[in-house]
Amino acid sequence: MELQQLRYFLAVASEKNITRAAEHLRLSQPALSRQIHQLEDSLGGPLFERSQGGVTLTERGYYLAEHAKEMIRLADKISINLNTATPVSGELYIGGGETETLTSVIETFRQMKQLHPDVKLRLYSGNGDDVIDKLDRGILDFGVVIEPINLATYASRELPHVDRWGILTRRDSLVGQKSAIETEDLLDLPLILSEQSLVDRHLSARLGVDLTEADVVATYNLLYNASLLVREGVGHALCLDGIINTQGTELVFVPLHPPLTSSVHLIWKSGSRLSNVASTFLELFDERETAT
Repeated sequence: MELQQLRYFLAVASEKNITRAAEHLRLSQPALSRQIHQLEDSLGGPLFERSQGGVTLTERGYYLAEHAKEMIRLADKISINLNTATPVSGELYIGGGETETLTSVIETFRQMKQLHPDVKLRLYSGNGDDVIDKLDRGILDFGVVIEPINLATYASRELPHVDRWGILTRRDSLVGQKSAIETEDLLDLPLILSEQSLVDRHLSARLGVDLTEADVVATYNLLYNASLLVREGVGHALCLDGIINTQGTELVFVPLHPPLTSSVHLIWKSGSRLSNVASTFLELFDERETAT
């Protein structure tokens, strides 16, 4: 199995047609078919179901497609960061959950871009589980994650600001008229929870309420879509402040009482050798934090 074969495979999977994929790749159709057959032979079975209308992935094909994308991203990342024309150039891969404190990371990259114009940022948005998974697999250089998190296997820096928990709700709702909401009142509301919050015992312990007993009407992994549910009156989203801009909208953020905050950490794999561009970013980040 070669990387080039994986690129060919993903092109066919995307086009769902070998002829169109061959045109896109500027290969002859027989040459592309031969590469796909060689890949299938090396992996011990068919990756596509063939028909007159085109091709569709088999179960093993779906499995390969998921992992082939990550393999190619990692290979491209290594190649770009090793084949650099200047001392500090290449691509920086950072993944983060939804948090306003990501601003300090973005400001550091802006400074880095001014000093080293050839660098590029690949920013991935996802929940904490997604970010850590990609960090562990080497796809990301850094992750920005919200506590609680086990930092035992990671090097980290705590970001300068903390995030505040509360409810995203409609302004015209009873909750929306309040300046704060008591944590024990959460169990009386139809809640929209993140997938992580739903199973996060640490958050329940800090809240003082068991979220598994809440009336959970929907779940989300990124808050924007949850805000659409809130806008339609489906429920109230338990979330962090500052992610959704509520100014001039029918939505409002109502903080919890007693106040509940979470720290945010910039993390990377402990003991891993950072690329030149990642090392430079970390140096600039530390300089900024020391200066402030």
